[in-house]
Amino acid sequence: MTAMKGVELTAPGKYRLRTDLPIPEPGPGEVRLRVAAAGICGTDVHICSGDPSMTGLIAPPVVLGHEFCGHVDKLGPGVDPARLPPGTYASAEMHEICGECPACRAGAYHACATARIRGINLNGAFAEFVVVSAGNVVALPPDLPVQVAAILDPLGNAVHTTLKVPVQDSTVAVVGYGPIGAMCGEIAAFVGASHLFVLDVQDLALQRARDWVARRGLRDRVTVVDARQRPVETVVDATRGGVDVALEISGHPVGINNAIQMTRPAGHVVNLGLPKGDAVTIERFSKNFIFKGLTMHAVIGREMFRTWEQMLDLLRRGLDVSHLVTAEMPLEQFGAGVERFGSGAEQKVVLYPNPRR
Repeated sequence: MTAMKGVELTAPGKYRLRTDLPIPEPGPGEVRLRVAAAGICGTDVHICSGDPSMTGLIAPPVVLGHEFCGHVDKLGPGVDPARLPPGTYASAEMHEICGECPACRAGAYHACATARIRGINLNGAFAEFVVVSAGNVVALPPDLPVQVAAILDPLGNAVHTTLKVPVQDSTVAVVGYGPIGAMCGEIAAFVGASHLFVLDVQDLALQRARDWVARRGLRDRVTVVDARQRPVETVVDATRGGVDVALEISGHPVGINNAIQMTRPAGHVVNLGLPKGDAVTIERFSKNFIFKGLTMHAVIGREMFRTWEQMLDLLRRGLDVSHLVTAEMPLEQFGAGVERFGSGAEQKVVLYPNPRR
C-alpha cells in the first residue's frame, strides 16, 4: 500500500476526496496512526464554506480533520516503543507547539504563540493515516467507544471551559446549546452544579436541551431558557441576583453580553465562543462588568495535558456523551456530513476512513 484516501482542502472553500495521497512517514520524534474515526468540527464547516475568518489560518493544499482516534501504526526515529507500542489505541493533541515562546515556557502550552494545528495548517486526520508528534499522543482506555474517542478534541474544549472555575454546588448558565454547549451541560451536571440554565435562540437546540433534561431526569436541576424572551431577567430573577458562573459558548455579541449581565457580582464569565467579527461591544461596561467585580476567562483548546487527564477521568467515572454523535458515515460521505452538521441537522458527525474493526 503506497497511497491512501483523504479529504484535501485545495483552496479556501474548495475540497476534494483523493485516493492517491502519499502515506505519510513519521519523522524523528513522530508517530503515524491508522485513523479509526474522525469527527467533523464547526471549524471544518467554516473552512469548507470559505469563511474569510479562516483564510489566514489554513495552508492549502492540506488534509483536513483535527478530531480523531486511531491506533499507533509506525514510530519515527527516537520514539520509545515501550511507551507507544504499535497497535496502541490513542488520540492526540493536534496543536503542535514551539516549546520556546513565553506561554510555553510558563507551561501554558495550549496558548503557544506560534502553534500550528494539524487539520488546519498541517495535514490532519480526515485520511487513512495521520502523523503527529509522539509527545502529543494520548493513550486511551481500550473500552472507550471509537465514536466517543473521535470527539475528544471538542469534549476537551468543554471540559476546559466548564472546569475553568469550580462549578460543583454552583449555579451555572450555558449560553449556546450547540454540540460543545451540550457537552458543557453534561459535564456541569455530572460534577454537581446545583442548578443549570441552558440558553439558546434556535427551536431545534431548545428542543434538544429539553429532551436531554427529560432523558437524564434533571427537571429539578436544569432550566431551559428561550434566549429570545428576556433571558437575563429570567435567570437573574430565578437566582435572586445572577448565576455564579456563565459559560459563553455561542460567540454571538448578544450572547456575550447576556452572559455578563446574568452573572452575579464577583462571579465568573468563561468565554469559549468565537465572534464572527473582530470587535464586540460590551454594553454598559462600567455597570455590568467593572462595578460587579466580574472575572472574565478566555479558553482556547485544551490544557496540555491536564485537560486530557480530567476528561479521561470523567469518562472513566461515567460521563456519557455518546448520544451527541447522531450520524456516522464513511469518509467518502464527507460532503454530506459537513452539510448536515453545518445545517444543525446533526449534533456530531463521525467519519470512518478505514473499515471499522
